[in-house]
Amino acid sequence: MSPFKLILLIIVALIVVVFALKNVELVEVSFYDFYLNSHNIKVPLLVVILGSMAFGFSLAWASGWIERIKHKALLHRKDKTIEELQSQLSEYRPSSTPEITPSVDTPKK
Repeated sequence: MSPFKLILLIIVALIVVVFALKNVELVEVSFYDFYLNSHNIKVPLLVVILGSMAFGFSLAWASGWIERIKHKALLHRKDKTIEELQSQLSEYRPSSTPEITPSVDTPKK
């Protein structure tokens, strides 16, 4: 990791920690279960903030990971196509190149 990225990561982490520690009061969070029953729980705002950030980070990471896999698959397909085209090209090339002798006119004596 480059020093710039590391410093940026530390600054963002410090901002998040300070913000989260300043918001420690309890908040009521509502959610639905599988039967669409509403449930309310009280949790510290710190948990809501950090949980939301972790969820967003996970989604972004998963999205990037999927894109990276797609790009690797595309690269692999293109490499195979290049290999196939090179083998087809070698079929059309003559096996040995004929020697070309320069035709130089020598002066007659």
